[in-house]
Amino acid sequence: MSTRVADIYQARQGERSPWTAITDQVMGGVSTAELQQCERHGSACTCLSGRTSLENNGGFIQMKLEIEPSWSCGEYAGFFIELCGPAHDYNLNVKTTQLDKPWQSFRCTLTVEPQWKRFVVPYSELQAHRTDKDLDPATIRSVAVIAIGEAFDVDVCVRRFGFYR
Repeated sequence: MSTRVADIYQARQGERSPWTAITDQVMGGVSTAELQQCERHGSACTCLSGRTSLENNGGFIQMKLEIEPSWSCGEYAGFFIELCGPAHDYNLNVKTTQLDKPWQSFRCTLTVEPQWKRFVVPYSELQAHRTDKDLDPATIRSVAVIAIGEAFDVDVCVRRFGFYR
C-alpha cells in the first residue's frame, strides 16, 4: 500500500469514539448492540458487541462512521480498516449521496480474525447493492461494519480507518 494515507479514525485511550451503533430495531427487529472503547491485543479500539436476531424480519447490527465532505474521498484510490474479533465475516458498507434508499449501499465482505488485520479495499472492489449506480468516491458520506443475515453473537473491534492513494 502506498505510504500516502489519510487517517480518519485512530483509536486512542480516553478519547470519545466517533463510531455509532445502529440495530435492526429501527425497522422493528430485536437485535441488540453496544459500542465500547476497549483495548484488544495491546491496542486501543472501538468494539461493537451484541446479538443479531432474525426475529421480526431483523438480522443486523452495525457500527457506523460519518465521513465529512472535507475529506475529499474522490482523491483517494480506496480505504483501509484494521479489525479484530472472533473469526467471522462482516460486511463493510459504504453509503454515498448517490443513494436515496436505506437498503442501498456499496459493499464488500471482510473475514475478521482473532488478531489485528489490516484490510485494504480499493474502491473497485465495492459491489453495488440494490442500486444500479456506479460508485462515485467523491460522494462517500459514511462507512459501516455490519453483522448481518444470521443470528450470532457479535464481537468486532476497529482500531484504525482511513483512505489511501
